[in-house]
Amino acid sequence: MAKSIPSSGAGAVRIILKNKDNFHFSLRNKGQEGDRTSYLYDVFYENATGTLNMMVKDGVVEIAALNLSLGKVITLDSDTNLKKLCTFVLESEK
Repeated sequence: MAKSIPSSGAGAVRIILKNKDNFHFSLRNKGQEGDRTSYLYDVFYENATGTLNMMVKDGVVEIAALNLSLGKVITLDSDTNLKKLCTFVLESEK
């Protein structure tokens, strides 16, 4: 069993990255506007559910937010590991 995310949400992205097999996601919406593509995923991990929103331009994640049911919203500004998680999700979809 993978490590659960603490109720404070501290280190959530790092925990998910270390336990990728227990992280599940489903594409809910994909939109294109010019050279920008937006993605909205429903995400599930052990004790948390939520959404992952991201905007990709020229293959680079420029904006991202992970909104967890724990009441925690994680952005690229608050956790640089979020870009790694977004890249993992996008590459897994190929």
